[in-house]
Amino acid sequence: MNKAQDTILLLGGSYAQIPAIKAAKKRGLYTILCDYLQDNPGQQFADEYINASTTDREKILEIAKDRNVDYVLAYASDPAAPTAAYVSEKLGLPGNTYNSVKTLSEKHLFRQLLKNAELPCPRSLTFTKEEVNNVTELSLSFPLIVKPVDSSGSKGVTLINSFSEFKKASAYALTFSRSDRIIAEEYISTPEKQLHGDGFILNGELVFYYLGDHHYNKSVNPFVPYSTTWPAERSERRFDRIYQKVSTLIKSSGFKNGPVNIEVRITEENKIYIMELGPRSGGNFVPQLLTYATGFDMVEASLSVALGTHITIPQIRKDCAAYYVIHSSKYGELKELSVSPLLFPFIKEQHQYAKVGDKVSSFQGSNAALGILLMSFPSKAVMFKVMSNISRYVTVEVE
Repeated sequence: MNKAQDTILLLGGSYAQIPAIKAAKKRGLYTILCDYLQDNPGQQFADEYINASTTDREKILEIAKDRNVDYVLAYASDPAAPTAAYVSEKLGLPGNTYNSVKTLSEKHLFRQLLKNAELPCPRSLTFTKEEVNNVTELSLSFPLIVKPVDSSGSKGVTLINSFSEFKKASAYALTFSRSDRIIAEEYISTPEKQLHGDGFILNGELVFYYLGDHHYNKSVNPFVPYSTTWPAERSERRFDRIYQKVSTLIKSSGFKNGPVNIEVRITEENKIYIMELGPRSGGNFVPQLLTYATGFDMVEASLSVALGTHITIPQIRKDCAAYYVIHSSKYGELKELSVSPLLFPFIKEQHQYAKVGDKVSSFQGSNAALGILLMSFPSKAVMFKVMSNISRYVTVEVE
């Protein structure tokens, strides 16, 4: 390693994190990648790879000290975001406080933050693994969502309609929780689609955000989105209220700089619930798609935050765009994965993770994705026509 170069420690080497590794190298940084998966695809692009869990704070801190790193970045990763903040804080490197990132990352702490900020919040109860076994009733109104407090990608999520389902749902959620803690919260129904997108915070202010509509394959899993389409169908005027609530929450959290992933539900009574405000960019290559749609480069802005350098906000466009997660409805061996040439005029990027002959899983979480399509469209009408018939254009056969 040549210490004439500044060194950046990148936490996570999944397909969606490769753009950050490439961008860091393009800036002339020496890149060290940590990931617990030995076959992670990002390692082929980094200068150095260390097999280590990105959620092991003390191990990552030890590596950062040993390698004398100048910056730490957890790009597009919920689980690694608190680690990056913890290490940066310990070593006096640029970044947000560990407490602000941890609060936004862990669902029970986030719900308490909403309450403290006097923002709408679903009623909820949190339980450790030991406490789950002793629960005899829940003082909440069904239906409930049961999920791990510290997972991502919709993994471990179950909707239950009675207490008789609680123990099974809790056991499932606990398999995805590193802290052995789950949350049960009242389900927030919305007559419209859940809003989803990325934003960017600069000096505690929300300087950029673009929200679209989440889409779910209810026949496979109603809680794992397979697509987001931008812009949302709702009127732009309704977003002023969302902006104010997100801004209030950011100020309450103490989060100062960096990307955020936003999920919002609006009830029939027009009540706005901020369901998630993750301290990181979205997965599924959302930052790359939003660069095409808006002109705002989330990767470069995230690196600038990590490096403590100046960020210029460009004039923002709001073009039509969508990602599509290629997925299977069942477990088995992949026999065919093809994309119709009719989609080619709209595709900006195609990322394929699985190949014919691979064992694949049912789409029960984002980790079961077979690939991602990033698309842009000339109009809402064209986008809606294509996306409402997307299964005709993308063929997945599993036996």
